[in-house]
This record gives sequence, structure tokens and C-alpha cells, in this order.
Amino acid sequence: MQAVLIAMTILGCDDSVNQCRYVATVDKRWETVAACDADAERRLKAYANVSYPSVIAVCEAPKALAAEPPKPAPLPAATAETAPVARAEEPLGRLAGFAENIASQVRAHLPSGKDVKETLSKPVHFVSDSYSWVVTRLND
Repeated sequence: MQAVLIAMTILGCDDSVNQCRYVATVDKRWETVAACDADAERRLKAYANVSYPSVIAVCEAPKALAAEPPKPAPLPAATAETAPVARAEEPLGRLAGFAENIASQVRAHLPSGKDVKETLSKPVHFVSDSYSWVVTRLND
């Protein structure tokens, strides 16, 4: 049986938490979402200088990163020379897709507009079935 380790992804978001971008993945892994979640607020302090008004730490099993993307249609023989370049960009595409998926999940669970500004005036803690995150307001 393979142990599932939980990864923490750091995302930077705008004021309304409508646009989030990948910032980093924390090097440490946790055995449970609860353990990752307990460490998230402390880990976020290391990202106080990022150029986003809000920073989100997402704790989730890295299955979304490991999931195979849909297989593209076979390439014609004429484009076979460019295939190594496309493969080199593939991990970055999967990571961007993972970050966008996390950002979508965050937007689905957070209020928008004025409610977000009021909510983000101090740290807020959310927990869900398979992932959790901490949102903190860095600048007033």
C-alpha cells in the first residue's frame, strides 16, 4: 500500500479572490490534510512579500498533479521533430492546470466583492472533504 502524502500549494490572488496564480509548492509533505492545514498559516508567513494582496495555501493530495492529461491526437510525421519541445513544456502545463483547478475551487467557496474584503480583514480558515486552505490578507 502506497502512503498518500499531502502537498501544500501557495497561490497569490487579487483583492476579490477572482484571479489566483501559482506562487510556489512547499517542499514539505504531510500525512494528513489536517496536519498540513495546521501548518498552513505558519507557512504563509514566509510569503508575506509576494506581490499579491491575498495569499492562499491549499493542502491536497497531489493526485491532481499525477493525473494523466487527455492524450493528444497522434502527430503527423512532419511534426515529429518538435515533439521533444512539447514534452518539455508538458509538466509546466499540468502544474498550471493544477493551479487553475485550485483557484476555481477557491472561487467556488469564497464570497465575492465587498464580502471578501470584509472576510479577509483577518485570517480565515476553511476545511473541506479533500482539501483545505488558509486565506490571509497581507495589506490593508
